[in-house]
Amino acid sequence: MFRNPPIIGIDIGHHSVKAVVLNPKKEQLELSAFAEITLPSSVINDQHSVNTSALLSAIRKLKKSLPFNARKVVIALPDSAVISKVIQLDTNLSDEEAEFAVTQALSASSPFPVEELSLDFFPLSSDAFVETATTVPFQVFAARKDTIDSRIKALKKAGLHPGVVELQTHALLWLGEYIAERAAMQELWGIVDIGMHCTEFSIKPPGGAAYHREMAFGTSLVSGNMAGGSEEPGGFAPELEQAEVFTKQLADHLKRQFQLYNSTHPRSVLKGIWLCGGGQHVVLEELLARLLGVEASWINPFRYFPCSKKLGQIASNSYYGQYAVAAGLAIRGASQ
Repeated sequence: MFRNPPIIGIDIGHHSVKAVVLNPKKEQLELSAFAEITLPSSVINDQHSVNTSALLSAIRKLKKSLPFNARKVVIALPDSAVISKVIQLDTNLSDEEAEFAVTQALSASSPFPVEELSLDFFPLSSDAFVETATTVPFQVFAARKDTIDSRIKALKKAGLHPGVVELQTHALLWLGEYIAERAAMQELWGIVDIGMHCTEFSIKPPGGAAYHREMAFGTSLVSGNMAGGSEEPGGFAPELEQAEVFTKQLADHLKRQFQLYNSTHPRSVLKGIWLCGGGQHVVLEELLARLLGVEASWINPFRYFPCSKKLGQIASNSYYGQYAVAAGLAIRGASQ
């Protein structure tokens, strides 16, 4: 199922860059290392492109904590940096004709000139359906070339080999699927990623497309010592009253998202949610579960990977939810 060599999942956020290294061993993935480096506030601009020199400096610092033989990298783009569309194409188109049709469809709806975009597309229907249909739905993803190239350039200059660029939501869902398999879970769980400025809810119902919603709500709203933007475990300890207020506000936002999800997926009932991101010190999971009427638990992605005894003692800390995206990316890379 998994192949060598070691895979690095790198999550480039607004406030830090995080890496998780997984080493494929037969039918399992071993945790080799994880690390986080804080970024200057000016690294990522409003168009999601990065300051290559500043990111390069952070990546070089990050590499010092990673295994020497780890070079293969998977990264993610924020969902808000990616155009996602489903379009219908004729079934008899060649690859070149399909690419031209996708380009034409995007040129009519994209806020950016199509020549500035990198494209990826693939059919969504099964072969059996295609045989009897005259058109087939294609999933199309597009992102500004500069958004991708600025990240790739920094990684390559640091001596790494980026091979896959994923959506952040997909990274979280890869992690969720991996955990569900290892824990032999049958119920459907979603993932809530709590960031500084936004919170994202993602879920993959059986047989359906990924469901994702972004809310303009994050931990920066909590007053106190959070102004520095630290996502480090133990870096911020709010008053209990602050945490209760934030948790209730989060519950209100999620209730609206659950209602929207349930209205479109009435047969795929949500059993619980995994919490991740940098908000572990401002969200009370027991209170959140009671307010939402579903189970809620902070996720520690490292709990599901075997590792050395020394590393295992460090990784057993329950507050490592901020590494969820990086862990999902490493799983994605190992599955190729």
